Amino acid sequence: MRGAVLLLGLLLLGGCSKGAEPPTSPPPPKIAPPKLPVPQPADVALTSQAEPMTLTFSGTLLCADCPGIKTELVLTRKAAGWAEGTYRLTETYIDRGAPFVSTGDWTTLRGDALDEDATVYELNPDDPKTARHFLRVGDDQAIRTLDGDMKPLPKGLPDTLTRVR
Repeated sequence: MRGAVLLLGLLLLGGCSKGAEPPTSPPPPKIAPPKLPVPQPADVALTSQAEPMTLTFSGTLLCADCPGIKTELVLTRKAAGWAEGTYRLTETYIDRGAPFVSTGDWTTLRGDALDEDATVYELNPDDPKTARHFLRVGDDQAIRTLDGDMKPLPKGLPDTLTRVR
């Protein structure tokens, strides 16, 4: 009986004493959000100059049975940095009358028949029958017409449209 009283006493003392608290973790460190660079007016100007939303090319291209085709091609990007969008092609056959205007989608391809690193603008990419290809020259200063096999036209033929805007 004496053992039972002693056990009961120990249990009562154990219940009254403050037990060990579970360890607490320190509060998480306060981390500031990353500071992103704020574009300055000069940076914005450089970006817009490097990637215009609209490219306009003009010139006279080859015509099989007339003096030439006055051509204006306007490529408009879908958004800044995109390599695709819509186009407006105006072709006027010299000595033949009213201009012919076509519109549609364009995209950018990597490589042509001679250079796997060439940049080619493709009009009507979803329709192989009406697709037309133009080789990018320099930093969009001009484009050259490619034939149906994505090869350049023979030298000396009028195949270049120069950038006007």
